[in-house]
Amino acid sequence: MDRRKFLELASLSGLAVAAPSAYALLRDREARARAAAPYRGPFWLLINAGGGWDPIYCCDPKTDGEQNRLYTSIASAGEIKYAPIDPAHVFDAYSIAPEDQQYFMTNQTFFERYASKLLVVNGVDTSTNNHESGSRSIWSGRVLEGYPSLGALLAASKAPEGAMAFLSGGGHDNTAGIIPLTRAASASALGRLLHPGLVDPAKPDGDRYHSAQTSDRIARAQQERLKRLRGVQHLPHAERQMDALYLARGSDADLARLSLPTLVDLPPAAGGDLERMCQQAQIAVSAFKAGVAVACNLHLGGFDTHATHDRNQVRQLCKLFYGIDFVMNEVQQAGLGDNVVVMIGSDFGRGPAFNGVGDGSGKDHWPITSVMFMGKGVRGNRVIGGTDGEQRALHIDKASKRIDSGGVKITTQLVHRAVRRFAGIEGGALSKQYPLVGEDVDLFG
Repeated sequence: MDRRKFLELASLSGLAVAAPSAYALLRDREARARAAAPYRGPFWLLINAGGGWDPIYCCDPKTDGEQNRLYTSIASAGEIKYAPIDPAHVFDAYSIAPEDQQYFMTNQTFFERYASKLLVVNGVDTSTNNHESGSRSIWSGRVLEGYPSLGALLAASKAPEGAMAFLSGGGHDNTAGIIPLTRAASASALGRLLHPGLVDPAKPDGDRYHSAQTSDRIARAQQERLKRLRGVQHLPHAERQMDALYLARGSDADLARLSLPTLVDLPPAAGGDLERMCQQAQIAVSAFKAGVAVACNLHLGGFDTHATHDRNQVRQLCKLFYGIDFVMNEVQQAGLGDNVVVMIGSDFGRGPAFNGVGDGSGKDHWPITSVMFMGKGVRGNRVIGGTDGEQRALHIDKASKRIDSGGVKITTQLVHRAVRRFAGIEGGALSKQYPLVGEDVDLFG
């Protein structure tokens, strides 16, 4: 068998074949990493409403009593229609004091504040009503396992050598092995990563495990040992692992640019889940400002409202919108206001009707949902797509993006193809390695 035929068969079978020049490139990664400047954006915040939100109660409103029991008219902010829900019943049900109600942002406040920046995409078909596959679908564009999440794909495409290019506070964050994952859920854990020599990372002037001179000697010994091993070890897998370790140990200078913020402390009435989301946002923005991160997943759960839907869904939406507003304020204060893209989504939708009568009833899983975008390059005050009276996805014309029964359905594949193009990674090696089949519609144009 000749070499060309062998490579063709290997490619078709999924076998990875590395040429000697590839190993030379691997060994050169250290030099490229040293030369790499801090990543300067655009940065991506991917906000997950975990459990399955109800678009009818936020950005795809309907006055049909079978689908909504809280409002009888539809409100608008610019071109964006929304559900004008008063959360007073939530405050009463959970005894939320007036001074704590500021942590629950109403639909009206959120959409009036951000409509000019928001692109709302309604009628998105996730092709599933299962939590795991729904999360994969909305955050990778594919129901089946094996593809990296959007955050991982963006980070690996934009800054593959980044010290902590992909951060996650939860939600679907599979990396498919293309980029390391750094958890953003714990500032104390990140502190130990940033300051491994400190007994207590919260005390920069406190006790150290070793003196600075001893730490330097240990680091030099580690690197020299790794260099010796690389000189005698030629198995491809082992070489890749050692290169990754070498880069990880050489990333201290990158991490030194990152300073952890004083994390926000919300009152108990706001909920620990909202506090964690806001703290994740603070960590993410600090990492963006330091140039060590590209993308971060932020997560707020509690949307799986099979019961007491009218209270719990509204409560979580109010928390979500407060959290997004908190994020945007952090971004502005960090001087990154024109350099961050935000995507907001959930596992799927809910409905199409309630699963019972009375206040205790809820809504079950429904594959049709909505996503929202705002930030750098996103043309706001727009709505694309929609649903009919039975909450089924309406088709759109590919060119005008207006509702058209002869057009195409908005799938998660379509959304992610558009996002990849918008992010400038559509033609990259990783996007080709993980292709998405679907229609091409320029949602952002």
